[in-house]
Amino acid sequence: MSLPLLPDRTCGGCVECCRVIPLDLPELAKPTGELCAYCVDGAGCSVHAVRPDTCRIWFCLWRVIELDEAWRPDRSGVIVRPDGIEDGIITLYVLRRSDFLASVDLFVTVAGWIAEGIEVALSIPGPVGTYPARAVVTDWLRPAIEDGDPQDFVTRVIRSLDTLAEHDFQPDGVTARYAVV
Repeated sequence: MSLPLLPDRTCGGCVECCRVIPLDLPELAKPTGELCAYCVDGAGCSVHAVRPDTCRIWFCLWRVIELDEAWRPDRSGVIVRPDGIEDGIITLYVLRRSDFLASVDLFVTVAGWIAEGIEVALSIPGPVGTYPARAVVTDWLRPAIEDGDPQDFVTRVIRSLDTLAEHDFQPDGVTARYAVV
């Protein structure tokens, strides 16, 4: 899926998608959670001009919707994934626990999405080479949002992440292969 990007918003030094997205293409394969060998950490793609189409069209929603700079994945520790958006679901892929999870901005934004009827899912990575764990948490978060209670919201997010961490992570079966020319 290719979504229109916000003008003047670039990835900058963020390369989180180059790490977490699994790829199994003829010219490029890398397990989930492994930094792409073509990626220069903090700088971006070393084969940018000839990168595969999958890499050309996949962008996190920070590049697509109006979110504060604090939402940039390398700063927030959260990738707002586009998959599911056509079905009314936004997935917050929590790369690492950070102060951002307790921010008023996260609370207000998620509350706004839920008020608009958008489902919210949380997801976490597993060990390298495994699929992430994911769960729709809209109904679980709703009481904290309806009560206007950011502390309860954070407690519920953390409990959800703890539960997801107990997931039986399944191997993605991808063997690294780098042949982009």
